[in-house]
Amino acid sequence: MKERDRNSEGALASLATPRPATLKRINMRRFLEELRLRGPSTRAELTRATGVAPPTSSSIIADLLETGWLEAADSRVTPKGRPGRIFRLATSSAQVVGVLIQIERCFVAPAGLDGIPRKEDSVSFPTPRSYSELLATLAEHTQAFTRDPTRRCLGIGLGVPGLVDEASGRIALSPNLHFLDGQTLGPDLASLTDVQVTCTQEEHALCLAEQHLGKAKNLSDFAVLDVSAGMGMGVVSGGRYMSGRRGFAGEIGHVTVEPNGKLCGCGNRGCLETVATDSAFLNEVRARIQGDITIEEALSQSQKGQIDIRKDLDRTLDYLAIGIAAITNLFNPEAIFIHGRLLDFDEQAAKRLTEKAKERALPPSFDEVIIEKAQGNKLYGALAGLLDSVFATVGPRLS
Repeated sequence: MKERDRNSEGALASLATPRPATLKRINMRRFLEELRLRGPSTRAELTRATGVAPPTSSSIIADLLETGWLEAADSRVTPKGRPGRIFRLATSSAQVVGVLIQIERCFVAPAGLDGIPRKEDSVSFPTPRSYSELLATLAEHTQAFTRDPTRRCLGIGLGVPGLVDEASGRIALSPNLHFLDGQTLGPDLASLTDVQVTCTQEEHALCLAEQHLGKAKNLSDFAVLDVSAGMGMGVVSGGRYMSGRRGFAGEIGHVTVEPNGKLCGCGNRGCLETVATDSAFLNEVRARIQGDITIEEALSQSQKGQIDIRKDLDRTLDYLAIGIAAITNLFNPEAIFIHGRLLDFDEQAAKRLTEKAKERALPPSFDEVIIEKAQGNKLYGALAGLLDSVFATVGPRLS
């Protein structure tokens, strides 16, 4: 057995992963998921939420406490006036690490088993321009947490741009970071850090984040459209994430909308992401003002009336509406959540975008579709992807 495999198994084994009967393991997983959804809760609250009998609830909580998955927190007064002991997912004795790779910057943040990043311990750095440098830098920053003697580290959740084979951790194509093409970033980072590394494609991460953190908690059919740097899409249909045969589904940004348009990072011309993203919008603003400007500077100056971005924004929304209409016609979602800054430039932008998309979509499919800004983020989603894998060692999750 490879050394990193022994170390990863050792970290999980140090939590004394239980192996009771299947039903109990399923219930233990249910308690972990309820705490992930609800946050710190009393025994009574968890009993009601899961529907198990009180003696079973007490037994499950005792096992999860003993094996290190839960921690007891302060008590609080219940509606009946009695103090109730609070239980939470382990945060002081165990941790996971989230890593997000973006075009310009990378982010590393530790979190407890609740998957909420500890901002005070987070670090960011400019994205290196070679694979070897990226790998070395990620290993350096993550080892500060994976080797922390005060908290057991159960793994690294990696949010990766491009076409990612999540099962193997191999990046088939990253249109905006080509030095990642063909690299096995997950296994390579695991070999340097000696912990489990779970790769989650960034659009999948956004869907997970919206399910756990945003407005998709109770939705079984929704899409997240990422319009930040490039453009990607994640779709949950019937409660299941649509990944495709090799995990490459959702690349709506590389659908051609202008046959002789601008050159895209994928090598094609006129892709939707060249005209319907934050980057496309910013390029239009830069060309018009004949100067360099960041998205934050553009937002600040437009709010102060120093630059007029209305024509640039309208043009970008026109193309974005084409993408939204296509998503609506193809997948018939309940909601489409937009991840990016475009909707921040005008308080009526979401309304205008909805009207433009309605003109292009099939009326029955578009009826009652919600279009609004996403609340989740990719780092949170990368951590959620890792925790799905980590919690699976306790028991299976019922869909």
